Amino acid sequence: MSTNGRRRDEVPNVATSFSGLAHDVIELSELQAQLFVHDVRSTTQKTRTSLLLSVVGACVLLGSVPVLLIAIGKFIAEQTGWPESGGLAIAAAIGIVASASLMAAAWNRLSAGLNSLQRSRDEFSRNIAWIKSNLRSQPARPNMQRKPRDVPPNPR
Repeated sequence: MSTNGRRRDEVPNVATSFSGLAHDVIELSELQAQLFVHDVRSTTQKTRTSLLLSVVGACVLLGSVPVLLIAIGKFIAEQTGWPESGGLAIAAAIGIVASASLMAAAWNRLSAGLNSLQRSRDEFSRNIAWIKSNLRSQPARPNMQRKPRDVPPNPR
């Protein structure tokens, strides 16, 4: 067997090198999965509030707000001497502004909650880059010349 001038015990063992790399990749995958689970839990906790705000905002808008807005509209019409439709239009505008404010608050909280997954994405990218560089930096091993095996002739 040709060892390119090296002693036999200095020749790199491909199986051992690959086994070590495979072990590192598996361990890295386990850590990546643990980080992902942690980030999902964190995201769930952060987005729970925004989801609750959205539901509360929608319930308030769909439930009691129309009654309140009608009352405000009629009050405006009585106090200003406008027709009832003018007072109701002002009240509707107030309702739209209030609803938009609640939904904007919910959107801001939801965006902040989803950004917590960025840490997992960044770590995953670094891990993939490490695996690629480790595979690329393995020195090219010369093809070892093997003796052809003695294969018995195929009996037909």
